[in-house]
Amino acid sequence: MAELDARDVRLLAQVHGALEEHDPVPQAVIDAAKESLTWLSIDAELASLADDSALASAGVRTETAARVLTFECSTGVVVLEVTSRGDERRLVGQADRAALLQVRHRGGTVEVATDEHGRFRAEGVLSGPVSVVCTFQDSPEAPIVTSWVVV
Repeated sequence: MAELDARDVRLLAQVHGALEEHDPVPQAVIDAAKESLTWLSIDAELASLADDSALASAGVRTETAARVLTFECSTGVVVLEVTSRGDERRLVGQADRAALLQVRHRGGTVEVATDEHGRFRAEGVLSGPVSVVCTFQDSPEAPIVTSWVVV
């Protein structure tokens, strides 16, 4: 594929601007497109929320206290410790074995690999709904996906 020169880039920007102004993509179409991406993990097993420290200490938590979430399914376990930093969250966690994780949040996706013991850290996760796709090194054909939880 040939590289675009500066004139091509400017022309594409003008076309994009005209389309955005006169014929924007309806929000329903954007939402449907995003929802269709869930089919990419249709064979993944859903890991449901088994424990949430925020529920155990309702009314006692402070803004600085870490929240611990445990997700379980028949093929794996993922534990997340969530620390608030303004509008961002830091996730420190552990899977029950080595894996590659995709932390999905309202700002996009953060990809992290665990160490050999399953430990990981994800920075810059925006507050709001979060879900983790966990692909284990010993069984890449059987990923697990955590349920969505607001952090």
